[in-house]
Amino acid sequence: MPTWLDAMNERSRMMDGLRVLAAHVIVLHHLSSYGPLAAALEQTWPWLSDVLYNYGRFATQIFFVMAGFLAAQGLSTPGAQPLGDRLVKRYLRLVPLFLLAILGVALVVAWLRPWIQQDWLTEPPTLWQWVSHALLIQDIVGQPSMTVGAWYVAIDFQLFVLLNVLAWGLWRLGARHDAMVVSAALLCLASQWYFNRDAQWDRWALYFFESYGLGVLLAWSMHGTEGARSARHWMLLCMLSAVIAALAFPRPRLLLSVLVCVLLWWGVQRWHPSERCSKWLHRHSELSYALFLTHFMPLVAANAVWIRWGGQTPAGGVALLVLTWWLCVVWSAMFHRAVQILMRAAWRH
Repeated sequence: MPTWLDAMNERSRMMDGLRVLAAHVIVLHHLSSYGPLAAALEQTWPWLSDVLYNYGRFATQIFFVMAGFLAAQGLSTPGAQPLGDRLVKRYLRLVPLFLLAILGVALVVAWLRPWIQQDWLTEPPTLWQWVSHALLIQDIVGQPSMTVGAWYVAIDFQLFVLLNVLAWGLWRLGARHDAMVVSAALLCLASQWYFNRDAQWDRWALYFFESYGLGVLLAWSMHGTEGARSARHWMLLCMLSAVIAALAFPRPRLLLSVLVCVLLWWGVQRWHPSERCSKWLHRHSELSYALFLTHFMPLVAANAVWIRWGGQTPAGGVALLVLTWWLCVVWSAMFHRAVQILMRAAWRH
């Protein structure tokens, strides 16, 4: 039977598939939320518009569970990498691309604003907005978001910091790995029953630890060591608790987090699609972060074109919306190749 480390050394197609699915659902959610093209979709297929608008945003739960799963892998060996190095590495992985993407959004919006006189466009950014986004504190200090999804990047980094600081503190106190498992599980339970029920906490990591923590516990339960049994028990408890909490205080996102956890538990080692499918998933999974960051630019441009041409036919608007979805993928691939690969090479050197 493959060990936990063997599974991690071999790329998981299940994670690739979930990452691609989540990224595209988020794109479709935003396409169905902003501008006259979204209105055209609502007129043509109101049921589809309603599903994408109201439930598409839950796809971020998939990202959070997988982010917790991957973050936990680096915390299996105490002191494997200094805390500061881990935090800086994560920041550099997220933020430079994020800042380039919001710069592109700012330029596109400034260029097309005369054509789109609608309140869903972001306002011209101030210097403090730029600084707060660079520091990933824009929501904490009450600055308007410069693009859709900016909150996710900030929360992802917060969650990573929280988990790593917690692990570092416990190691410094001489605690065993079991103490980390229990601490992560208690945070997960607290998030399910308290923090995640109060929208005032949605700018902080604790609000989303209900899904992130499941991913963390899942990774540790697959560790292949003595501590894996304890992690598995706590994970099952947190999954059961999430289902009960989701039914007691209706939150479909908790049920989705449990489903993602189950899929990863079953498929991260077992699911092996065909070689052709694997290559497709690998390629599009690599583009998922770029797609998440850059899709608002084609969205704004397509709505500007529709307004400029005086589009009136809902069916035509839906056709342009589908074309925009494809353009989002093309643009993300260009962004990935021109920027992301070059920056990764620069960090390695």
